[in-house]
Amino acid sequence: MTPSSLQAGATSSPAQPAPQDQAEPIARERLNLIEQITQAAVSSDYAADQAAGWPDAGHRRQRVLVAAAALALAGFVLALGVSARIINAPVVNTQRAALIERIAAVDARQEALGDDVEALRLEVAQLREINLQVTSEGRLLADSIADLELATGYVAVEGPGAVVTLTDAPFDEASEEPDLERVLDSDIQLTVNGLWAAGAEAIAINGQRLTAQSAIRSAASAILVNYRPLKPPYLVEAIGPADLADRFGRTPDAAELQGVSEQFGIGLEASPVDQVRLRPATAPLPAEGTVVGPEEGEAQ
Repeated sequence: MTPSSLQAGATSSPAQPAPQDQAEPIARERLNLIEQITQAAVSSDYAADQAAGWPDAGHRRQRVLVAAAALALAGFVLALGVSARIINAPVVNTQRAALIERIAAVDARQEALGDDVEALRLEVAQLREINLQVTSEGRLLADSIADLELATGYVAVEGPGAVVTLTDAPFDEASEEPDLERVLDSDIQLTVNGLWAAGAEAIAINGQRLTAQSAIRSAASAILVNYRPLKPPYLVEAIGPADLADRFGRTPDAAELQGVSEQFGIGLEASPVDQVRLRPATAPLPAEGTVVGPEEGEAQ
């Protein structure tokens, strides 16, 4: 299918400038106040010098020598700092490279463990299915367990849905607010909320499956999902109705995202997909839950 881009937008009207006849008197009063403070400070300094008597040539010479010695000392300290930094640079670079290598190794190990968890869960589900299919009560229980596993993100799911892609704006060195021109955790939260509202049944962000206990947060310049740092571009995959992308485009969350995209240049695209597979969540998973009836849900 052809990707469908979001068309909804948000515009804002420029603020009305203050009347000229009101702005000028206030500005002039500020200038007059600054001039009065400056003049008073200078006058007081001259008055103190005149009362104490002007310094002679010897005092001036001493002051020049003291200032020169202070500048020389500051330059010496600065030179020591620069030299130490240059000397320690190879050690720092080596430590940074080693730390990056350790992080990559831990990430690879965690991915491998995630694959093992998925395989073991599938094996357990197959054995459980064999045991429960013996009786009618067991078959009913198996269906209930399958529904719960889907809702909690315990198992992998496949089906049609949509993919929303968020990308940072092109880097501009002259930009005054570069942090506002990249995807924020709030942008991903809007995307997820809009997809849930549009009828999504399961969602994953860059492979991280969302559960009832998932958190989408930021730490410095990184976005964390399930306490795992993600790298752009951000792919929000969702399983739901075949027209999930169109439904998402009509939500208020998508309209707000479109406004952010137009204002700060962030890439935003929603595309329908015929088949998408979401891996099971490894952590965090709900430990217990309570069934909420329709009346209780409306009351909350």
